[in-house]
Amino acid sequence: MKSIFVGDEVIDGLQLDDELRWSFVQSLSARGSIDEAGIAAELERDPSAAGHRHAATARALQPTAEAKEEAWRLAVHDDSLPNAMQAAVIAGFASSLHGDLIQPYAARYFAEVEDVWGRRTSELAQNVVVGLFPAWTSTIDQATLDAADEFLARPTLTAGLKRLVSEGRADVARAMKARAADR
Repeated sequence: MKSIFVGDEVIDGLQLDDELRWSFVQSLSARGSIDEAGIAAELERDPSAAGHRHAATARALQPTAEAKEEAWRLAVHDDSLPNAMQAAVIAGFASSLHGDLIQPYAARYFAEVEDVWGRRTSELAQNVVVGLFPAWTSTIDQATLDAADEFLARPTLTAGLKRLVSEGRADVARAMKARAADR
């Protein structure tokens, strides 16, 4: 794939437009095959609004603890981040390739999401509540269900937040049943 991206390999009829180039960058980033300098170079080539969103996703996809921490900070704590950028960061953070890197964020989710819900607009808060719910491969387990149940027992939760977290919990429970049936 990288050889196609950098032009060493050419496939007749394949046009590397901006969207396909960013798809390559994001895939390479998730696998650690392109670094921040490579992402920045692609952003310089495509400085459009879409390019900035794609670069944000690519940065959040980097398989490093530092990249995941920065993505979490942006998505959860940066209240100035626009909706589309927040969604782009969340998409990169929750890569199924990075279970070990993102697994510790499950506890942080339940510790921080109520505060996000209370201070953000509905759409921005929903992005976090739904997009960062710990339904990652590494968190499809009883511990996640228990943490969700403990969270849902809080008397301070609003109905909307409770519904969205309940839906995330139900997704994990269904995934666990599917895993059990596949064994």
